[in-house]
Amino acid sequence: MNPVHIPLRNLYRPTIKATRTNREDNMAPHHGNESLGMSGLICSIYDAALDAPRWQEFLARFAVEFSSQAAVIFGQDFSDRSVEVTGAPASLAAHHGVEAGYMQSFADHYCRTNVWTENEHLHHEGQVVNASRLYPEARLPRTEWHGDWLRPQGLFHSMAAVVEKREQRSLNLTVLRSKRQGPYTEAEEARLHALAPHLRTAFALHRRLHHAQALAHASLAVLENLPMGVVLLDERAALLHANQRAHSLAHSSGLLRFTAHALAAINHNDDLQLQAAMHRAATTGRGLPLHAGCALRFSGGGGSLHLTIAPLPRWSSPFGEHAAGAVFISDPAANIPAVADALRAFYCLTPAEALLAQALVNGLSPQEYAQQRGLSIHTVRAQLKAATAKVGTSRQADFVRAILTSPALLWQGAAHAPAAERR
Repeated sequence: MNPVHIPLRNLYRPTIKATRTNREDNMAPHHGNESLGMSGLICSIYDAALDAPRWQEFLARFAVEFSSQAAVIFGQDFSDRSVEVTGAPASLAAHHGVEAGYMQSFADHYCRTNVWTENEHLHHEGQVVNASRLYPEARLPRTEWHGDWLRPQGLFHSMAAVVEKREQRSLNLTVLRSKRQGPYTEAEEARLHALAPHLRTAFALHRRLHHAQALAHASLAVLENLPMGVVLLDERAALLHANQRAHSLAHSSGLLRFTAHALAAINHNDDLQLQAAMHRAATTGRGLPLHAGCALRFSGGGGSLHLTIAPLPRWSSPFGEHAAGAVFISDPAANIPAVADALRAFYCLTPAEALLAQALVNGLSPQEYAQQRGLSIHTVRAQLKAATAKVGTSRQADFVRAILTSPALLWQGAAHAPAAERR
């Protein structure tokens, strides 16, 4: 069955008008000194890995080397056919030769009309895929993908290196050119295939450098001396850093585990809650609406852990500008020492309010704190209302998050750090 072409020009087509003829003429095959050559192109790949803004420069050279109008690095999620074309500092997404309006419309809508990505099983890591083998060229002009996105830009042929693929997500380097220039040849496929190992290494290097830079911005000496476990999350809720206390609590409780890139709960149902909460919190790192975070209590084997999952919006960045969320882990059976004094000093809390704040940070509920202190729940709620007002919040979850990411707690951690670490 041929694809049904439903024009969406008025809804999705960018206001930018492509100068098709001029762009085709400017992308005629290059010869001599204008072509960077494979060795120079490989050098350009590693230059970009070390200096992220130079991916744009690499793509421009890459497009010339493959006689193409456009070159794009983007992430493809086959589970919902969404794409990542721009992103946070860790993102590799970049493009050359496609106007910003078209890239946005691609991300918003046309990625789901892309007939070249209909069959995930044709896209394997390390392979080069030629669009002419992914979808019949004779049928392409009848598709919405061609009529509303490719054709207005003077594009028709494409070739891509699937640099990475994990589960249903791939990271691709794609080139595109006009119909007049003809499909990509076997020789061009072979050249791109030769670049693939270098691209894979460069992408990994880019991520490692980003990781190191993110940790350099974080107050790691302070984190190591905080009285609770702290886990920092990146924009996709993957593990960025965990202090030693977090690892210790996970190991001793038997309720949590760490892998190279993730924090997980041992119990399946607990893990479902934890993963959902971490992803909701980390969305703030991608510029989406702020989530207030939440608290979870995991129990088993005679012990329990209290987890506070908190977003770290870009404008706050208490642990470094690249951390999008944090998980604070505490043992409700243990006390966090000396935090009450710091809270009193920073927020002008009364001794009773500071002790309550310390208990909430430690994972106790207001009801548990009332029972522990021999107070009525009404008294505790009145203290909480007064304390939240002084901190500048109204909800208990916001209050705990504000305390956990406040200068009071960071100051307390720094006060207990060895002198050499505070320098």
